[in-house]
Formats: sequence, structure tokens, C-alpha cells
Amino acid sequence: MDFLLKEFLEIKSCPFEFYGQPEILQKAAAGFSIDSRTIKPGEIFFAIKGETHDGHDFVEEVLQKKALALVVEKSWLRKQANPFQEANIFVVEDTLKALQETAHFYREKFDIPVLGLTGTNGKTTTKEMIAAVLSQSGEVCKTQGNLNNHIGVPLTLFSLKKNHKALVLEMGTNHFGEITRLCEIGDPQYGLITNVGRGHLEFFGDVEGVARAKMELFEYLSPDGVGFVNLEDKHILKKTPPLKKRITYGFTDTADIQGHLEGLDTFGFPRLRVEETRITIPIPGQHNALNALAAVAVGLEFGVSLANIKEALEQVHVPDKRMQIFTRAGVVVLNDAYNANPDSTKAALEVLNSIPAKGKRIFVFGDMLELGETAQAEHEKIGELLKNYPVDVFFAYGEFSHFAVKKVKQQSKMRAEHFTNKTDLQQALKNLLQPGDVLLIKGSRGMKMEEVLDGIW
Repeated sequence: MDFLLKEFLEIKSCPFEFYGQPEILQKAAAGFSIDSRTIKPGEIFFAIKGETHDGHDFVEEVLQKKALALVVEKSWLRKQANPFQEANIFVVEDTLKALQETAHFYREKFDIPVLGLTGTNGKTTTKEMIAAVLSQSGEVCKTQGNLNNHIGVPLTLFSLKKNHKALVLEMGTNHFGEITRLCEIGDPQYGLITNVGRGHLEFFGDVEGVARAKMELFEYLSPDGVGFVNLEDKHILKKTPPLKKRITYGFTDTADIQGHLEGLDTFGFPRLRVEETRITIPIPGQHNALNALAAVAVGLEFGVSLANIKEALEQVHVPDKRMQIFTRAGVVVLNDAYNANPDSTKAALEVLNSIPAKGKRIFVFGDMLELGETAQAEHEKIGELLKNYPVDVFFAYGEFSHFAVKKVKQQSKMRAEHFTNKTDLQQALKNLLQPGDVLLIKGSRGMKMEEVLDGIW
């Protein structure tokens, strides 16, 4: 790793004080870690205060694992009766800020294009698509999983290596100002907002608030950056500030990069045409054609040919629990349990509707979280929405999902049941499922709806 310990002392935005063996400062870090369970010899350990654990509580453990040095808070060190005499310690006021500023310092060593990506839905899927496309031209560093917050973004930056030709940096948010801060750390020159929808309304108030939060990415780039603008999203069109270069994509003839949706195959995979190139996206859902078109726009701007873009997109892997499709005992399963909000739930129902079913279509629905005062109304709307889809059985689990069940029972004869525990829900599915059925699992991350699948077969 291209980072000498003495470089900590060069980070002016977050002063580091060093206590230890001076010769250590000439050594290179093997890496950076915030996890005492996975730290490796030669790495630097940042003692971060988390929601449930304080990294300072694991200092002795990481020293036993031969960490090269520690980054700890001054307030913690003052309280230690027996300071760690043999350890190499960097002392700061705030270890989280130290992690972020070190990540920014490290990122600035790399003169490569950085694309910041955010949006209400489709961030991780689109990130995987873009990374696959750009990998046609060289090694790409990308956010691993969904490490897209104030800790995940720094950890992603630390994974940069000299052979990387580009960085795709996913940015998540549920509070105002968070995207701005992530941009300050990662310093992107390119930006893409997948869409603006009804997510995290508990903190943003309404969709206009969501739009303002997401637009922090384009505002950071303005006026010198390049923005990829989704013409299919009115909120993005309305809020986008002046940019050095604005590349639009969509299904309308006014888009710089125009796509044509030529239907779905029997697995719900969208068929996308760009110019004369036809691409089958191996992820179910019409909405994923638009995500793929975003990747096309980025790829073309970065000099990737349409032929290579097609090759990349047709082999892209589906992120875990994001519209994964597979078959168990003759039942087609759509595992879209990673997260849920009103817009992504509607998109999932569209996918369920698009897949031929010899048997029943079954929708298992967990609460959509972080909707604040709109929670009851939004769950009722899902129940009302079901009358537009050929769902045969609706099972729901969670505090708010019973409002959806109640609405379904008011307006149709569809079998609808609410469950207060997953064990009963699993048993009901065991008794119900037969070969030929199609099963959709959907819910917010906190609901962990994928657990419903455990032990059914």
C-alpha cells in the first residue's frame, strides 16, 4: 500500500500526534482497518465509536494481532491508567474524522476519474453495471457491497491500487449534508443520480426533500464536473444545477444516449437496444433497462465501445438480495429482500407480473421503514396497488404491513394474511407452495425478509 506512517503527520485537516518508535514512521502500512476481528499484521487500526461497539475497547486485541499502529482519540488515552508503552499510537480528537481525512489524503494520490453515484433506488445494481462496463478498459475500483456511508466510502478509497484506471463510488444518505461530506472525501469529477423516490421520508419529509439531498452530488460537481442526467426522472430534471458537461440518457428522442426497451423475456430480463446494438440484461425488471442505460452512457463517455458494453452488461452479476431469481423445488423465487420503499416495491410487483406462472403468484411483504409520518398511508397504498396486479396470495410481516393487508381485504377477495413472527410465515409458505408458483420476497433491510426463505425447502 502506498502510504508511509509519517504521512499521517502531513494531514493538515486533522492533526495527528505520534507516540512510539520514530523508525516506525518510515514504514508503509499494509492496510487500514476498523474491525478487530479481521485486522491483519502490519495494518493500521482506527478505533471508531460505533452504534453498538467502541473500537477503543479492542485495542489490546489488535495489538496482539500485530497491528502496526493505532489511531485513538485523545479523550480515551487520557483515561488510561497504564498507557500502552510498547505501542505506536497516533492521537486525534475524532477518529471518525481522522479515518475520513486519511481516506481523502490517500485518494488524492490517484490521478484517475472518479464517478460518484447516488439515488433512491438502484444504486448498487447500477454501480455493478458501470463497474463491469468500465472494466472492459482496465482495472476498476468500486464500492464493495453497499459500503456507501461515512465509514464505507473511506474504506472503499483505501482499496485503491496503482493499477486502477477508474473508481466507481456509491454514496448513500438518509440525512441532509451527507452526500456533500462523502463528496468532500471522495472528490468525484463525474456524478450520476439514478432516480429520486419516496425513500427515507422520515428524515427528508417529502420527495422534494429527497431530491435536494441527492442533488448535493451535482451541486458538488457544479460548475466544473460532468453529470449523467436521467431524463425519465422529473425531479432530477427540475433540480439539476449548471454543469461543465451534461450527458442525458433515457427512452425519449431528446436524450443524448437514447435507449429502446424491446420487451422482457420469460425470466423478466429486459431487452434494451441502443442504436443497432441489442442487449439482454440478466436482472429482472423493466427498471433495470434504465439502470443499464445509465451504464451505457458512462461507458460511452469513458471511451468503451458499444460492443464491449454489451459484453459487460450481458454478464453482469446480480448483487445479493437485489432481484435475484432462482428456482427451488419448481418454485420461481424473486429475492428482492435487500430493501424496500414505495417505488421499489411497485417495481418489484411489475417484475412479478412479467414472469409467467403456471401456478400461483405469491407476494411476501415486509415493512418499508424510515417513512416517518407517511408510514401508514404508504403501506395502505401498497395494499390498494395490489388490485392492479395478478397476485393470488399476499402474506405480510411487520408493524406497518398490516395496513396493507387491511386495505387488500377491503377491496378484493385475494387471500391476505398478516403474520407477527417469521416462523408462522414460513410454515404458511411450506403449506402453500407448489411447483409452478412464483414467489416474490420484498422488505426493508431492517426486516431481513430473506430469513423467511431459510428452511422452507
